[in-house]
Amino acid sequence: MPKTNAFVRNECIFEIRYKPNAKLLDHRGIWAEEIAQHLRLEHWQIVENRIDVFSEDRNTHAFLGFRNGGLTLLDVPNKEYFINYSKNLLAFIFGLEGFGDPVYIERIGVRCMFCTPYQGTFSELKDRFASRYLAITKQAMEAIGIDAKLKDIGAPLDFSDSIGNFKTMFGPMLNEQFGDFFTKKGEFPPVGLFYNIDYSSHPKINLKGSQVIETIGEFLDAGWDRHTRVRDLLTNR
Repeated sequence: MPKTNAFVRNECIFEIRYKPNAKLLDHRGIWAEEIAQHLRLEHWQIVENRIDVFSEDRNTHAFLGFRNGGLTLLDVPNKEYFINYSKNLLAFIFGLEGFGDPVYIERIGVRCMFCTPYQGTFSELKDRFASRYLAITKQAMEAIGIDAKLKDIGAPLDFSDSIGNFKTMFGPMLNEQFGDFFTKKGEFPPVGLFYNIDYSSHPKINLKGSQVIETIGEFLDAGWDRHTRVRDLLTNR
């Protein structure tokens, strides 16, 4: 029976959108240096109304703009790493003189993508996806036509739960397809599972930094765990 190893590639992102903050224009030089120093990152740059702070390999990239801010981490070892890094960054940003706390928050979003290698053929993984996740029925296949053969499959689905709305894109992929979705190119498995989950909420109220941090942690925790469960659904006996 083919098995998967732990996923080898991931990309986690959070973004908050807030009421435009003109103080950024006054403090961007100081803030850029302070954020880079706090995160111990080597590089920073300012382009008009946005600060970017990033590592040499670009695996870590934080930004702060006139009306939004966020963080991208590539290939993190576990969900706790992303949650703790996000908390560290946000607590510092909300503590910057002039940024504000609370802040009027329009949107909070967390997106995670995963590439999980599959030690088997694309055809095997495709059939598992069709039977275990989308569950294409015999009647549906008969309606499509007895001479039709399923060549590829994927599932864009929208959900909501008690903490927010989330969209998912999930499906088997070949090596050359993964590069179309991930920011950083590199090695991908010959056959693997792609899972993308995008959590969001639109509070449109004043929120303290601690409340924003809590929401991002909840989104990341729920998204990561959902990926683990659906991954196991397709790879376990």
